[in-house]
Amino acid sequence: MATKNRSPGLAFAFSCLLASLLQILGRVEVRPAPSPLPLLFWTAQDISDALGKLEFDAHPLEVEEDIEGYPDMLYGCEAPRGDGRAWVYGWRLVDWEDRPNRSIAVVRCHTEDGRAFAGAETVLVHRNRDWQGFANIVRRPTDGALFLFSWAPGALHVFRSDGGADWRLLTEKAYSDHDAMCVVWDAVRGGFLNYQTTLEPFAKRYPDNIGAFRRVLSFRRSADGVSWEPFSPPFLRGERLWKPDAEDPVDLELYRVIAFPHQGRHAMLMVDYVPPPPEANSRRATTKHGPRYLTEWAVSRDGLDWERPFRRRDALEKVLWAPVQGPLVRGGALRFYERGGKCAGLPEDRVFYVTCRANGELSTPPFAMPAGGLTLNADARYRPGERPGQAYVMAELRDEGGAVVPGYERAKCLFEDTDGRELPLLWAGKDGRELTGRTVRLRIHLRDARVYGVGARRAGAAR
Repeated sequence: MATKNRSPGLAFAFSCLLASLLQILGRVEVRPAPSPLPLLFWTAQDISDALGKLEFDAHPLEVEEDIEGYPDMLYGCEAPRGDGRAWVYGWRLVDWEDRPNRSIAVVRCHTEDGRAFAGAETVLVHRNRDWQGFANIVRRPTDGALFLFSWAPGALHVFRSDGGADWRLLTEKAYSDHDAMCVVWDAVRGGFLNYQTTLEPFAKRYPDNIGAFRRVLSFRRSADGVSWEPFSPPFLRGERLWKPDAEDPVDLELYRVIAFPHQGRHAMLMVDYVPPPPEANSRRATTKHGPRYLTEWAVSRDGLDWERPFRRRDALEKVLWAPVQGPLVRGGALRFYERGGKCAGLPEDRVFYVTCRANGELSTPPFAMPAGGLTLNADARYRPGERPGQAYVMAELRDEGGAVVPGYERAKCLFEDTDGRELPLLWAGKDGRELTGRTVRLRIHLRDARVYGVGARRAGAAR
């Protein structure tokens, strides 16, 4: 069938109409959708209209004393028991020096609060003279199965248990790589995700125990824990290796990581390493491997696109040991464990924050005003011995156009020399319930204070 030619006049009219529509759309202000509460302040992406020398920072882990009954094991994962307590699984290597009898043991105990542990028992002992010093234990929540991933030279062994007491070997070589990794369950995409330490050939200034290679990170994923495929997450833009960059110190290597979901996002403890000159290696009497450098916090919205905004903050400066997995979260605290009952942690909602030494301001994303009002998680205490002090936080409510909502000016909502994880936001006694459902923003003013987040006030909470 012959095709009729379109009328030139009709085509011109259509193009004029399209141009007019685009011009109209260009004048329409597209407003962002309201953000869910709580609002977090991890990085500059969490705020807008910044004024002053705002800084985003993270706390180092704090040592926690008086942990009772924790077995001689490295933490792996938890699993529900159904009685208000949880199984905690870990592992240890036994008979390390006796190579023919070198074994990996899986140990479990149970806890309710993450501070007192009981009922320790060994549920697996598997001998392999070539075991290396690294393993992970991961629970698959879709069916409750537990997986042990353990390294022998160049070979990742995988074990499975369906109840935690009986284990079977699935494979002696899932794939080959270096002997450190962080395997997690990716609940969003469904499957195992592995942040794998990989050796990259490199003209190293100071070759150490691995020679002319440096440690970098790669990414693998698996549906069953046995068959793995490497992939490139979006932030690497097609590259397979996560490497040090121009912002890093000379000689830096990405040694290994501990990644975990946190506050609806993802956080990571990234263990960094810098090999020293061999004659200055404080461990030179026993190994070419140098001492620790520092462990930084890294952050991600989805567990795949990562940022490293806290490169000079040593998350383990007070701890001086690096966990293998974790954390265990109980009672509003996240905790990491080490052999010998060592423990370190932080309040789960007080890891990342925004601060400003002098006067500073920021705007939150828009959000729908909750019926019960708002709370502020902030530390505005004066410095020790500083009286009068300078720390403050003020908050005002603004509408979608940026105008202050009458009655909700900053002068009516002031915090000085105070600290709280759920400070009620009140403006001369008003809590904003008259604005319920309305899209608003907060304009936060601060000085010498840390602001961690903004949330909805819990029903029954004190005003």
